[in-house]
Amino acid sequence: MSASKHDYADIVAIETELSGYRRGSLKATIDLEVGRIAWVDTHMWNNDFVRALSPEMVAHIRKELPDTEVLKWATDYAKGIGNMMGSMTTSFPQDWSVEIHFSDGEVLKACGVSSFPRQWSTYRHLIEQVAKTSFRLR
Repeated sequence: MSASKHDYADIVAIETELSGYRRGSLKATIDLEVGRIAWVDTHMWNNDFVRALSPEMVAHIRKELPDTEVLKWATDYAKGIGNMMGSMTTSFPQDWSVEIHFSDGEVLKACGVSSFPRQWSTYRHLIEQVAKTSFRLR
């Protein structure tokens, strides 16, 4: 499947990670097929969890994902032009990565250092709705 044929309906899982020097890392894995979110916080290990997602929440995620434009920036970062679409949005350097897994087995990955895609706050807000906790490094 080529990058232009990827569709939001074909997404089966999304892994998102933030990390920063001496601030640990956060990783949220949302599995839309199984209906589950897994959360790993290396700064506060007692904040790790795995939680089931209701069919309504999975439908909400699928409905809201296109507003994040995650497929567009994932393909742009894969083409090497992603750094042109974001801006410095943090007060300290942070690495970020997003892996999008599709039903055909393909994976798109976008990553960067501090220069986040324009729709990052919309995407982060969606993760926070699903996880019911903040997706920001302390």
